[in-house]
Amino acid sequence: MSRWIARLPWVAGAIFVAASVLWISRDSRIRHEAFRDYSIYNASAKGLSLAYRYLESTGRTVEPLAKPVERAFLPANGVLLRIRPEGPSPEAPSPATETFRYPFTPEEEEWVRGGGRLVIAVDRGYGTIDVQSASMAILRKVFPVWPGVERLDPPTARTLRNVPDGVSLFAAASEPAIVRSRRGAGEIVLCAMPEIFQNGALPKADHLALLDRLASTGRPVFFDEHAHGAEGRAGTVEILRQWGFGPFLVLAGLCALVSFWRRRVRIGPEEDDARETRIEAVDFVDSLSLLYRRMLPRRHALTLYAREFERAVGAQTGLRDAALKARVAELLPPRPARPVKGKDLPVPEFEVELERINSAFRRLNDAKRSGNRRPAAAGPRPA
Repeated sequence: MSRWIARLPWVAGAIFVAASVLWISRDSRIRHEAFRDYSIYNASAKGLSLAYRYLESTGRTVEPLAKPVERAFLPANGVLLRIRPEGPSPEAPSPATETFRYPFTPEEEEWVRGGGRLVIAVDRGYGTIDVQSASMAILRKVFPVWPGVERLDPPTARTLRNVPDGVSLFAAASEPAIVRSRRGAGEIVLCAMPEIFQNGALPKADHLALLDRLASTGRPVFFDEHAHGAEGRAGTVEILRQWGFGPFLVLAGLCALVSFWRRRVRIGPEEDDARETRIEAVDFVDSLSLLYRRMLPRRHALTLYAREFERAVGAQTGLRDAALKARVAELLPPRPARPVKGKDLPVPEFEVELERINSAFRRLNDAKRSGNRRPAAAGPRPA
């Protein structure tokens, strides 16, 4: 029984992990795929990676858009492909305030009127646009535009209602399925069949040719990934450039280069920046003497100096113990009188004792020099 009690926490932990995995796998609020449908990063049959790679292979400038148009600063001649946007659709205005509004923001409308092309492909209501199923109707081309785009084969045919004024390009059962609306220098293209741009359906019929016509030639193309949950921000340099600080940044860079070049040119003779790093040994001796003078009584200083003399005699003569003591006493006789314990030597007596030790050092050095002298060679005696 005790063995099962010891294993009970492990069993409870395993049950908790299994229950958590089961709950996560069945929770409808949690996404179970890495990339969403209609995303250029999705390489499955429901993604748009094939459309992105195809346009990129043709030499066009193709980029994902991960921020709203009002913060993206799109080029005036760009093409924005918004294929099956997710999230809530733009709210339609009330009839009391506005009769009609397109399914995009005022900033997007201003960009379109400046020369941009906005392609919106939806399969449900979006803003004031209503999408209806037309599965039993035949989809056909009703306006002579875009050579090479004659037949479309979507999984489900749909039609558009309450669309802006424009030209119906493809229709089903007398209702438009693809509409092109001119606005200023640009245009809006509305499509009720976003599935034709997916990887699984792009090679069918003339879907690839339609994508090629929508992207046009010589225009930068952007896939709206912000509509699929991606979020990005404009960089500092990009914001400054859009605010008109581009020439200022160029001028600042040129000034920095001129300043760097000017600092590299020497005016007059070269200065010697080398500093003297050598330190005289006497500086250390003076510092150490000052430290001893402040911290040690005079009688202790003499004791340390006498011990240093004894070490010097031992190092020079090689004597030890009693022989060393005798040699030291020979060169430095014992101090005649010692001060009372707790009292220090007067300055005159200190100077006398200091001179006595210095004289012993001189005698030791003289003995060393006389011991190193070699006797002269004996010459022939005179007859």
